[in-house]
Amino acid sequence: MQINLWTYLIACPLVFLAGFVDAIAGGGGLISLPGYLIAGLPPIMASATNKMSAGMGATVAFGNYLKNGFVELKLAAPCILISMIFSSIGARVQMMIPEHYLKVFMLIALPVTLLLVLNKETLKSKSIFKTKLTRRVFVEAGLISAAIGFYDGVYGPATGTFLLIFFVKIVGMNIKESNGIAKAINWATNMGALVLFISSGRVLISLGIVCGLFNMMGNYLGSNLFMKKGVDIARPIMITVMVIFIIRITLELLHII
Repeated sequence: MQINLWTYLIACPLVFLAGFVDAIAGGGGLISLPGYLIAGLPPIMASATNKMSAGMGATVAFGNYLKNGFVELKLAAPCILISMIFSSIGARVQMMIPEHYLKVFMLIALPVTLLLVLNKETLKSKSIFKTKLTRRVFVEAGLISAAIGFYDGVYGPATGTFLLIFFVKIVGMNIKESNGIAKAINWATNMGALVLFISSGRVLISLGIVCGLFNMMGNYLGSNLFMKKGVDIARPIMITVMVIFIIRITLELLHII
């Protein structure tokens, strides 16, 4: 495929915005993937190149949260491994399941999830890390990592948003620690998929690297803002991301886009 200046001018700002949103509340792929498509990339190359830039950006956000103490490595390490394994399984299952059925399921599940986010109490929780990491915590975190890792391999959009909600509501983390481990898992699934895409020759390396640098800047600014504002900045962005996702899936199922 021929890449020109317009390709970069269209994709880079949108990928920057995606990184900013992703670092705060997840769902950046809802911005970056259409950005690559608008820039003229075929769907397969858009998805593959998006994994490269998203992986670069997730590395920055993960590192920033880790440096500032929002990632419990004893818990994050097994979650990273589990999510990578199940993401790989999901990628293989993707070839056997028609995407239409997953979209129908998501159209049912997303409004329920949105209602949870609209409830101000949903993202409020006391930190579990002030007490002992129990077997229950490891089991719950492992199951979430497996389920969302599988989802990311099969479909993917809003993976970070789902991780954030589940680690708050199910495991009991506060929102900052939830976002820290969510970025660790998101980084792992992106890297796992990226290896497969690069080996298959689907990634536009030069575009992916440049857009990846913009995504890294967005993730850096977004993660710093999140560490200052926390739930106050995360909730409205999460709600916006989920509404966009619901509208997009509805239009796709109606074959409007």
